[in-house]
Amino acid sequence: MNLILKNKVILIFYSMTTIFLLFWAIFITWLIKKDVTWNPVQFFIVFVPLIFLAFIPSVYLIKFVNKLRKNIHISFSISKKFLGASLFIAFLTWSLSIFAFTIYFFPAASINSEDNGPYLIWNDDPRTTMAITWLTETPKTTKLDYGPSIEEMVEWNNNILTRKHVAELRNLQPGTFYYYRIADFPNKLYNFTTAPSELTSPFNFIALSDTHAASSSSKFEAILNTMNSWKYDFIVHAGDVAGQEGEDISGWQEFFSIMDRHGINKPLMIAAGNHEYGVDLFGRNFKYYFSYDYVELWGHYYSFDYLNAHFVMLDVFQNQLDWGGFLLESQEAWLKKTLAENQDKWLIVVMHAPLYSTGDYNMNKKLIAQLAPIFYQYHVDVVLSGHDHHYEVFWTNRSEAWGGTYYFVIGGGGGSLDTSIMRREENPWKEKSHEAPILPYQYDYVTLNDQIYGELAHHFLHVEVYQNFLHIRTVRLNGTIIQEFVIRK
Repeated sequence: MNLILKNKVILIFYSMTTIFLLFWAIFITWLIKKDVTWNPVQFFIVFVPLIFLAFIPSVYLIKFVNKLRKNIHISFSISKKFLGASLFIAFLTWSLSIFAFTIYFFPAASINSEDNGPYLIWNDDPRTTMAITWLTETPKTTKLDYGPSIEEMVEWNNNILTRKHVAELRNLQPGTFYYYRIADFPNKLYNFTTAPSELTSPFNFIALSDTHAASSSSKFEAILNTMNSWKYDFIVHAGDVAGQEGEDISGWQEFFSIMDRHGINKPLMIAAGNHEYGVDLFGRNFKYYFSYDYVELWGHYYSFDYLNAHFVMLDVFQNQLDWGGFLLESQEAWLKKTLAENQDKWLIVVMHAPLYSTGDYNMNKKLIAQLAPIFYQYHVDVVLSGHDHHYEVFWTNRSEAWGGTYYFVIGGGGGSLDTSIMRREENPWKEKSHEAPILPYQYDYVTLNDQIYGELAHHFLHVEVYQNFLHIRTVRLNGTIIQEFVIRK
């Protein structure tokens, strides 16, 4: 290798390595600064090694550039010891960068090996739009027919070859029943109904969480069977749908196979849980499967309206350094904005990790400190969470004129119940259910004053939304009612 070429190679080598390392250092510093309660030991463990690793290539880059400045033909000499260290650092840095790039831009779900779907979501006005998604084993064009009757069907198509097919139907008529047929599944006829233009009668939705469909012991399918007895317009899910980690494609496919008969005609709106991430740090598989109208690329939060209700779907795992601990600055600012803009509607927040719970994960002090004041300021009516696999409800600020906020832990959607809380030595659940005045789990203000009830049971919520009140029923797996609430506005 001639001298000039050697100089160029060394310059590129040290430049790229230093840039990559500084990028990771800046990125982690940015995340750290979002958490005012960051532990100094965590800061030292995560940040200082990056600065140290960046030091070696940075020093040699500066020395090399300085020699080039003096004499472009001078070769840069380096001892074998430092060369080995530099190569090792470069290998780690470049591997991490390539890995991050790959899993972000090329989610494993993009090479889906099975036919799945269809399933419905909204990423625009439910009165006039519907997004129909399905997956095919091999790349195909996207084609379906739809219409208010079989005779009136028109074609929607996209000639790009893809495994993921999304038909964005627009300009639909409000409150209208539609048929649709997908070219890839020609023998099946599906249907959906758009939201009405105004609230002339109550609408209904099902809320559940932690279905863990891919778990062999999951009761999710049984929950769906019980749901058949109830009328509902869509499903709200507080996360942990498949139960495996987000990178496990087989787990996703198990979820779709179980969800099939409901997802084909009832939109499914999900707030990302920790199992939507897992080793899939960016949650790209979740975002690949569910193309909601996300506010930003780095995060899985969004909102949607259905008549007189505004649903806010938070992503409490956006910060990869402190899962479920707090929202990053941009999401918090957006949350305040969307709540402020919808004060005339029912405000329903869906998030995976609960603020208040007497289950395995207990009270989340960071989320309470960050979100409870916001929910109070903007008069949030209902907060739906999971994570803890049981049912529980808290009612905070109940003496306020606006009625206070109901916090529901609805983590009994199918996954194994958190029976470990029955075996704790300190303040365990003594019975199958409890009420705070009788058997408080935790002797603090919230549990003693705001907890209404808790029960270890698989369940879901059925919510009827009227103009001035909500009628909420908590339904057990066997169809019996745990509780009923009428929340007035």
